[in-house]
Amino acid sequence: MGTRLKGRLGKALCIRLAAAVGLSLAVAAGADAADIKIGFLGPLSGSAAVYGSETLAGVEFALAEINAANAMGGDRIVLIPADTTANPGTAAQAAQRMVDIDEVLAILGGATSAETAAAIEVTRQAKVLQLSPLAQDASLTTQGNMWFARTAQSATTFGANAAKWVIREKQGKNVFLLVRNDNGNQSVAEAFAATAKALGATPAGRVVYEPSAKDFKPILAKMAEARPGFLVVLGLYTDTGLILKQMSEMQIKLPTYANTSPAIPQFRDIAGPGADGAFGGIYYLAGSIDTQSGRDFLKNWQARYKRPPSQYEGMGYDSLYVLAESVKRAIKEKKLTREGVRDALFSIRDFPGATGSITILKNGDVERPLPFVQLVGSDLKLDFLMK
Repeated sequence: MGTRLKGRLGKALCIRLAAAVGLSLAVAAGADAADIKIGFLGPLSGSAAVYGSETLAGVEFALAEINAANAMGGDRIVLIPADTTANPGTAAQAAQRMVDIDEVLAILGGATSAETAAAIEVTRQAKVLQLSPLAQDASLTTQGNMWFARTAQSATTFGANAAKWVIREKQGKNVFLLVRNDNGNQSVAEAFAATAKALGATPAGRVVYEPSAKDFKPILAKMAEARPGFLVVLGLYTDTGLILKQMSEMQIKLPTYANTSPAIPQFRDIAGPGADGAFGGIYYLAGSIDTQSGRDFLKNWQARYKRPPSQYEGMGYDSLYVLAESVKRAIKEKKLTREGVRDALFSIRDFPGATGSITILKNGDVERPLPFVQLVGSDLKLDFLMK
């Protein structure tokens, strides 16, 4: 573990973190050891809890490694988590509390795009770095906000890459889209449709459904009448599971891309036999990254939990390591302030993450690998790794 941390975070840091003064955190020579406070926002309960709870598990695993290796040179990273329940108002309140009362150096989160956008209104005004492990809504990085970045591909990139995979690798020339009516999934759908058109695919149809929908059979009957060659479902794992379950009940057999849902056990529980064979594009697939960092993470996680890490656990893990690397660089530049850590984050290039190489772009988006998978029984199989 120690050797790995030296490679990823450099030598143990010897500069101490000074006490917070107002909204600024500064390095003071000879100051006492201090806690480096990092906030975490995500749904830890409710229908979207898997996104937050699994991401937090990955963050906490990385936190234990970093602190055990004394990577902050005597100081330690202290995590301050908050359960948003995926509610934007709750996320904004939690972010405000972290900024004003906890005086955090930076915030990891949120998980969903809506809660992330609400928290951004707080962090941008307070000038506190916010790094989201999962949020995909394309609009989050189109507003010229230099206090926000993400380690997940934007909806535009994710959707475009999914279209390339469906059309080039699966010959899905006639695609029908079922899209949940929210910003994140609509963004993915727009990018998918635009890229599919550019590649010469013929759209079979597109239906937008409300987040409260439970009975999808009328929509599925309409879809079946269009005779598509490929179905793309863009939604949360809960409604996507219901869609595939009801497709199975209606005996509609069609190659289906279910976005990130196939990697989520709860999706499989909801969909039942309808989940078998579903394709997906996910943030990370354990075992797909054949690098030292990728192998070490998988080995250490399996030794602790006796199972591979999930996509969200992997994303949480790497997100904290990226933030820790930013802190290290800020200390090296003798600028351990909120602004200094922000500037350091935007200098990250080809970071050797456990989930793949990570580069933070100027607008806060990321370049990273994207695995496409198929669910066979209860096992995820790598279909194609897009780099």
